[in-house]
Amino acid sequence: MKGSDKAITFLGKETVFEGKLKFEGPIRIDGHFKGEISAKGNLTVGAEALIEGDIYVSYISISGEIHGNITAEQRVDLHAPGKVFGNIQSPTVVIDEGVIFEGKARMYQAKGAAERATAVIGSDEYDGGPPPNITAIYGVVKDQSTGKPVKSVKVTCRGDGKTKTETNASGYYEVINLKEGTWKLKVEAQGYQKEKSEVVITGMGTYEQNYDLKPK
Repeated sequence: MKGSDKAITFLGKETVFEGKLKFEGPIRIDGHFKGEISAKGNLTVGAEALIEGDIYVSYISISGEIHGNITAEQRVDLHAPGKVFGNIQSPTVVIDEGVIFEGKARMYQAKGAAERATAVIGSDEYDGGPPPNITAIYGVVKDQSTGKPVKSVKVTCRGDGKTKTETNASGYYEVINLKEGTWKLKVEAQGYQKEKSEVVITGMGTYEQNYDLKPK
């Protein structure tokens, strides 16, 4: 990821801010924010963050607590132990197990058009890929002999930092907000041979890396 695309921490832990926030590009909040957020970019809400107010962004990843309505042009990801108390308006909402969501999810088709229910899905059902305006590696892990997706595969990604994730019931995984450079991926699952690969990130965008695991 290029320097201008790096995630900037706006509020660190134990920091409190009240007002209006406008920005472009990726930003992260780990503190307490009270007010309105309006952005043409991606917002990451850390596990210790508390936001009180309405949010308008392109994409949002939530692990903290939000009291307010959320509007996202691309997608909303709710990760445990995240909590959202308010309505969500976005084409796609992905909810992990263990998330608390109290509100309604709607999609606004066009200005002046009627609303309809959005695609609210559990993370185990999603394999559509991350939004195109973030830097991410994603893919599907399948059994080489049967072609079926493999659940709970451990995916470790090392580069300028380290991150881990697991595949869902669709065999899908993704790691987001990665920096530019070479990332080494290791894929491990019980009963299968270990797989390794490298993905070179040369700019903002999504990079697909699928795997066919060979049973032991």
